[in-house]
Amino acid sequence: GEKEATPAVEVQTEEGDVWQEVKSESDSKNYVDAKGYSYTTLKEYLERNKERHENRVFYCTDSVSQATYVELHKSQGLEVLFMDSFIDTHFISFLEREYSDVKFCRVDSEIDDELIDKEKDSEIVDPNTQKTRSEQIKELFEKALNKPKVNIKTQALKSDDPVGTPPAMVLLPEAMRRLRDMTALLQQEKMEFPEEHVLLVNTAHPLIQNLASLGQGGIIQSGGESPSAELAMTVCHHVYDLALMAQKGFDAEGMKDFVERSNQVLTKLTERAI
Repeated sequence: GEKEATPAVEVQTEEGDVWQEVKSESDSKNYVDAKGYSYTTLKEYLERNKERHENRVFYCTDSVSQATYVELHKSQGLEVLFMDSFIDTHFISFLEREYSDVKFCRVDSEIDDELIDKEKDSEIVDPNTQKTRSEQIKELFEKALNKPKVNIKTQALKSDDPVGTPPAMVLLPEAMRRLRDMTALLQQEKMEFPEEHVLLVNTAHPLIQNLASLGQGGIIQSGGESPSAELAMTVCHHVYDLALMAQKGFDAEGMKDFVERSNQVLTKLTERAI
């Protein structure tokens, strides 16, 4: 007999009593919303990106707080999925079971090799200190922050405009964040940002390069550090604060310290300009 026709499905829109036919599957694939975002399937995403990052899916859960990380990926042509509904983050675990060779990476969990400038990462050793510029910058931040649980890494991020990239980024590894989220959900507690996280310092940014020179310059005073070194330490704190703000908000004490440090930086910079 003849093949039965697929029944037409109609939906009611939010605008009064107008009825419309549902878009066909081929139409929905080409649908673009008001912000220019389109919908895709996981298989389509993996197929499109297998040359750049095979079996790796980059996603974000908050387009506002993770905007810096999203823009960094987009600037290098890496496609990011927006999985910003409550069910999406729980659905990821199911997808990873179904696609065992696929790894989901939130944009603020780690920096992919595609985002690292390998040429700038290979540095010459300073004959005076026997250390590379990256090693000097790492030591400067470790001394300034004095946070043993913060893992400080130095890498040069790719960019046509180094000033447009963030000078530093706070990263929380995927497995660690998922464990934190699951623990908070089971215990029905507020999710606290862990003390153990990664601070990635972008050595290609002019601010970081200037910091390294500033930290080594100046004459040491009788009280200890030189004014230039003290300014470098304060700016290191400020850079870390700005990176941390993209991951979490400050509590009352943290906001107070941030405002005080901001005022100190501005005061010292204006003093040097006079």
